[in-house]
Amino acid sequence: MSELEEYFLRARKLALGIVFGQIGIALLVSVAGWLLGGLGAFVSALVGGGIGTLASFYLVVSTFRLDASAEPVKILRRVYRAEFYKFVITVGLFSLVLSNMDVSFGPMLGGFAATLGVYWVALGVSLPHFDTKPSAQR
Repeated sequence: MSELEEYFLRARKLALGIVFGQIGIALLVSVAGWLLGGLGAFVSALVGGGIGTLASFYLVVSTFRLDASAEPVKILRRVYRAEFYKFVITVGLFSLVLSNMDVSFGPMLGGFAATLGVYWVALGVSLPHFDTKPSAQR
């Protein structure tokens, strides 16, 4: 396996780890909502966390569909396209939920915000240890 492929696999693993972390935090925030505000807060927080997690999962799957040997321009285009569709998915799901479900906005937004917080924690914890030096220079 080439060094580029190794780096690409580590980045994919980190991205999937973020999605799994978002699933966990969405469930945790939802349970906290249930304990503090009842079933309505639980469902609302779960929906908000689900929206954030689903959009992130789309981004990861779409971005890492190409392999490490793809042209950098293609990879960059895929990242930009995935970010755009992540935004569209997020706005679309929020619109759908707010127009068709009886949810509490605060817990729903809290569940969504908690999934965004996972990115910041992952960046703060993982990137300083995500070594970019070639194997021969370590």
